[in-house]
Amino acid sequence: MGEDGWRWIELKFAGADTALHFIRRPDDAPSADPVLVLIDDKVEATTDALKAKGVEIITEPKAAPYDPTRMVAEFRDSEGNRMVLSSR
Repeated sequence: MGEDGWRWIELKFAGADTALHFIRRPDDAPSADPVLVLIDDKVEATTDALKAKGVEIITEPKAAPYDPTRMVAEFRDSEGNRMVLSSR
C-alpha cells in the first residue's frame, strides 16, 4: 500500500466477525505507525465514544486513502501506540 511499501496480513476465520491484521514493526517501542487495525462499521460513533473517555484521537474519521469506500480514524492506545478504526 502506498509509496512506503506497507504490507500486512489479514486473517479471518470462516463464520467469524473478527479479522486480525498483522503489521510489521521494527521493535517493541510505541509506534508512530499503526500497529493494529480494528474493524468497526460505526467508526464515527466509536471515535466519539473514545474521545469522550479522554482517548487521544490522531485522525478524525475520513475516507481511507487506500479505499475511499471505507471510513477510518486513528487513535493512541494507553501505551502510546497508533491504532486504526476501519469500516469493512
